[in-house]
Amino acid sequence: MQLNSKLQLATFFISMVMLSACGGGGGDSAPRSVTPAVTPEVTLPVVTTPASSQSLEGSWSTACQASKSLKGYDEQVIFNFKGNKLTTDKFFYVRDNNAPQTCKHSEQALRERINADISLGEMVNPGTNTRHTKINIIRTKVMLAPMNSTLTALLNNAGHTSVQSIYNGYGINTWNTFHWEDLSSIEAAKTNFKIAESVLDIFQIAEAQIDGTTHKVLKLGDHGGNVDSDARPIALVGSITATLQKKTTSVQTAQAAGLIRQWNYPCRKPNEYSNSWQRKVVVFTGNQRITLIEFFPQADSNCASGNLKFFVRLAADIVLGKVINKGAANEHTQIGIKTTKVGIWLSYSHYPNDDGDSHGAKFYSTPLANLYDGYGQVDLPNNNVWKDIISIPGAMENFNLGTQTPDIFKISTVTGGGKVLKMGDYKGSFDINGRAMSLEPESGT
Repeated sequence: MQLNSKLQLATFFISMVMLSACGGGGGDSAPRSVTPAVTPEVTLPVVTTPASSQSLEGSWSTACQASKSLKGYDEQVIFNFKGNKLTTDKFFYVRDNNAPQTCKHSEQALRERINADISLGEMVNPGTNTRHTKINIIRTKVMLAPMNSTLTALLNNAGHTSVQSIYNGYGINTWNTFHWEDLSSIEAAKTNFKIAESVLDIFQIAEAQIDGTTHKVLKLGDHGGNVDSDARPIALVGSITATLQKKTTSVQTAQAAGLIRQWNYPCRKPNEYSNSWQRKVVVFTGNQRITLIEFFPQADSNCASGNLKFFVRLAADIVLGKVINKGAANEHTQIGIKTTKVGIWLSYSHYPNDDGDSHGAKFYSTPLANLYDGYGQVDLPNNNVWKDIISIPGAMENFNLGTQTPDIFKISTVTGGGKVLKMGDYKGSFDINGRAMSLEPESGT
């Protein structure tokens, strides 16, 4: 099938979605609309009800802070609790000496992800401000991903040990920028990251006022202090460890906000797949967003039709929140996006061999590589057939499938009366809820 017919097919698909709806970043980036708050001390309320795994459910984020693991870097940690599972994502950033502890995405240097099973024990000191609950954490998997060429080169250097840090190459010489490496079976890494060990800890959930809003806060045990006979901390850290990220609250419709239509993005470097180029179509219909993306080789900055590598199609439920700074130059609207489906369509007839990848073999065989490829799939579909990756481990986490992600958008009127759409700047900074603090430089028309 030629590209024109493919695009006709995509347009037909999008048109049908729109008809069936029953509802009704360089350029002029907006100024940062949210200022990260200085984390206050918390006066804890007296709560006597025992903790449960449900009280931990959700995504808890620390403030950006100087890293104790990598000298000269800043870091941010996100704890994702779901049932008896915990996924801990730690992000290291090259420190901006002019604006330290800002953790801007474009300065990200290294990612760490640790999966774990958890079990809760008894509450200690119930009814007091020092109350806490025992928790056992058994780490099952550790992965690292270098996010810039400098870290990639260091990890591939067998003589580099990150100044006795646990963050080194572990003898692997095939590290690639943006690609995850699973270290779970390497003995030295298992020891350093305590894989398959039971880490004994304590936690406490309370409330605090941050930026004039009440947030749930999570404290963990002070591992630099005293421990009990089981080597479990007996005191909590002296400040807030993490805040529970709040979901977007629905206050308006996509129709009222002017989102209901098809938005076309030109050929550009994508935020989430930087070794490629893309064209993108975004369609809002009622309470859903459909995104169709075409990917092209890194050398093809014009997105030439004959070089098409693959398509990605995403479906997401959306919730529109309040308008921030209404009437001002930096006006924008809050939006929550929950991805529900992800499909990939590999274009065999056009897939180039510019990286030695014959007919997309590496695309499917590379486990958990970039956001849109790999995931260990070997059952290659025929051309023009979507491969659904919604239930594949790794893809579920990377796309935050089933979890609402906070974002922002702004619709502006340009010369001639046309409309342009800008979403949150993925490579910018984020507020305490993980929401973008500025708009992306590129816009859809």
